[in-house]
Amino acid sequence: MEVHGTRFGTLKYKQEELITLEKGMMGFPSSKSYLMFPYSDDSSFFWLQSVDEPEIAFIVINPFDFFSDLELLIDDEETEAIGLEKGEDLEVFTLLTIPDGKPEEMRTNLAGPVVVNVRNRQGRQVLIKEYSARQPLIPREMRSTYRDQTRWKKTVKQMVAVS
Repeated sequence: MEVHGTRFGTLKYKQEELITLEKGMMGFPSSKSYLMFPYSDDSSFFWLQSVDEPEIAFIVINPFDFFSDLELLIDDEETEAIGLEKGEDLEVFTLLTIPDGKPEEMRTNLAGPVVVNVRNRQGRQVLIKEYSARQPLIPREMRSTYRDQTRWKKTVKQMVAVS
């Protein structure tokens, strides 16, 4: 199968690679089928590309890679909706926002993570009121260090150029 996207050109995929979000994403209820792939081999960033609306793609991260003390409590109703039986079958991703020209101010939506059952590829964006929808990814005191690290700057500039 193929999707002809505006950012990546033609992407080939197999049906079993799709992640299905039955309710879509907040603000994007018509996009229910997504492909997820890493930005690069050694990156913590991923693309979540809509198959239903190829012009829609999100940059996502695994929030546990950045927030080691993060505890997300997912309601039983939500886990039942995606057919989750074992905790180890759950993957969590959060959407990333990179302000134009200020990549050191990137933030992630911890209040609206996407949870995916890796066994059946069913997912759902859930609401977690205890967290911020605009959580800074890089603490303010570390932003000047971040600006000086060329690898990160190059990666983020490339991602912003594509998005």
